Amino acid sequence: MDYSENVKASLASDFAYAKWYAKQSDERKSGMILSGYRFVVDNIRNAILDKNPFSTKAYIKSKFIEYTQKEDYSEATFAFIQEKMKERSEKEWQDRFKAMKKALGWSYEQMALYMEAKNGASVKASVNRQLPAFAKLAVCVFEEMNRKKEESQSKEVPK
Repeated sequence: MDYSENVKASLASDFAYAKWYAKQSDERKSGMILSGYRFVVDNIRNAILDKNPFSTKAYIKSKFIEYTQKEDYSEATFAFIQEKMKERSEKEWQDRFKAMKKALGWSYEQMALYMEAKNGASVKASVNRQLPAFAKLAVCVFEEMNRKKEESQSKEVPK
């Protein structure tokens, strides 16, 4: 079979698919589009989480926008979107830090004592501006320890 026969066969299958697709309900068509979209979303999310399992949802969304829509925006608009997503990511880190603090039952004063900081107000001000890298690492360690604890508890056989 030469190349021209392959092209003819491909065109015939493309037309057959187009006819079949046209007969589908709008609900089915939208489901097909959504499943394709979900596939791309999941692949991007999984690739990012494979590299860094502690990535924020905002960071993942930012990367999705970068990979799939960057050329749809002007440079200024895309830079604005990136900045907003960075702010959202930072907010997520702060929320995760506060959840850790609450789970441990620590106050800012206690944390200041543990870190030999001046006082609790200085620690609170520091983490409310932008969560320092050491605090993000503490959140990662805390979340990983909780994940492993939950994992081991779920594997225990009830007596």
